Amino acid sequence: MIYINALANLIIGISMVFFIIFIFGSNNQKIKALPKYESLFIKTGLSFIACGSILSFITLSNPQFTEVLMNCGLAFVFLWGAFFHYKHFIKK
Repeated sequence: MIYINALANLIIGISMVFFIIFIFGSNNQKIKALPKYESLFIKTGLSFIACGSILSFITLSNPQFTEVLMNCGLAFVFLWGAFFHYKHFIKK
């Protein structure tokens, strides 16, 4: 269970890093049109997710089954989100 959670957290962390790069590193005019406080808010939230998941991966904590299940779901969603942004916004 520990290693499944570690893998899920690693996937979440890496996906978040790419997601942040794809959103804020491109010439996306919708993101650039956001007010500064909204941009800072989303950058902070995404950074917290990335840092928390990577720290959880490093510490190899022994979570409850429900947390492992949630982290696996988040890993799938964030991996899909990063791939979607790359496919539809960066690759074009």
